[in-house]
Amino acid sequence: MRNFRGNLNLSKKHKKWMFFAITGIVSVYLLISFLFYDIGFIKYMKMRGEYNRISEDIKRLQEGNKNLREEVKLLKTDPDYIEAYAREKLGLVKEGEIIYRFEDEGEDVRREK
Repeated sequence: MRNFRGNLNLSKKHKKWMFFAITGIVSVYLLISFLFYDIGFIKYMKMRGEYNRISEDIKRLQEGNKNLREEVKLLKTDPDYIEAYAREKLGLVKEGEIIYRFEDEGEDVRREK
């Protein structure tokens, strides 16, 4: 029988070189995988940023919904609020009222230029 160990008789220098070469290749592969593949660090950071942006949007929209619910409640129940809303948003006036509109002097100067 042949001794297979005899055929692979490498010096310590070659064994060290092989060890470092294989370790280097594996390390580079793991680094590239960690950074760029589907579940890599870069994708994780992008997803985290998107999550934070969406969370902020949700908070902003919830606050807006809360304000709108309060406004709807006031429009359903508060006559003074309804009147103020109609005057401001719709430009309505009571019977017999006269509306005076004044323009700023700054607006006249801008129009002349």
